[in-house]
Amino acid sequence: MLIRIFTLLLAIISFIPSNAQVAGGDFQKLFDWYAMEDYDRCAYKAESYTKKDKYRRSPEPHLYMALCMYQAHINPDAFDEEFKDPLKDALKYAYKFRKKDKTGELYQMNKRQIDQIREEALDKALFYFNDEDYYKASSEFNRILKVMPGDVNVAFITGVAMINARNVTEGERNISEALDSLRIQEKAGTFEKDDVTHNVLIKSFISYTKYLADDGQKDRALEIITLGRQLVPDNTGLKAQYKKLYAKAPEDEEEE
Repeated sequence: MLIRIFTLLLAIISFIPSNAQVAGGDFQKLFDWYAMEDYDRCAYKAESYTKKDKYRRSPEPHLYMALCMYQAHINPDAFDEEFKDPLKDALKYAYKFRKKDKTGELYQMNKRQIDQIREEALDKALFYFNDEDYYKASSEFNRILKVMPGDVNVAFITGVAMINARNVTEGERNISEALDSLRIQEKAGTFEKDDVTHNVLIKSFISYTKYLADDGQKDRALEIITLGRQLVPDNTGLKAQYKKLYAKAPEDEEEE
């Protein structure tokens, strides 16, 4: 009889979606409701925890709120309440979670969950960027950057969006810091591809060097696209931009 019960429990657990798992938690009710996809109840209870003095400094309720708001974004039918911008709320709570997770241990255990929020938010920001709505794009990238303040790739694209939105001073500051970090990584051989933001990095190099070339800063554009090629030598987009910039250089020198 005990064997049958144990087998049944294993079968139930195997049907719980992998994206419904939260690791390393102490709030059993939140774990149970989220695992069973009762996101509405989980969000309601998690929010109540964030407002109580006893729990408001704990990172875990904020993690559950971030994940539930992400679910509200991709699966609004799972909630009785309609949220105006659940993805924005997911980023807000993810930011609070990262701040309160002092050791970073809980984040490392649930990094894939946070990455899903980042991926969705990046898609939204890139939509605005590709539509040349750079003000909205920079605002969206900034929200992501708050969750991952050390993300060089996002800092780079945020800066590019800012300068295109005519916020040149702050945009150049973001770009300069990102490029300094990338140069250090290239020199030390420590650069690693981030699967979530790699395409953002490529777009940053191409968009920024195009901006520089159009602005008459050809030497700087060539220097930066060369760095991009050194970091990611096999990317076809960077190769094409590299060739385009170098093809223009000899003609420009002759005219001068």
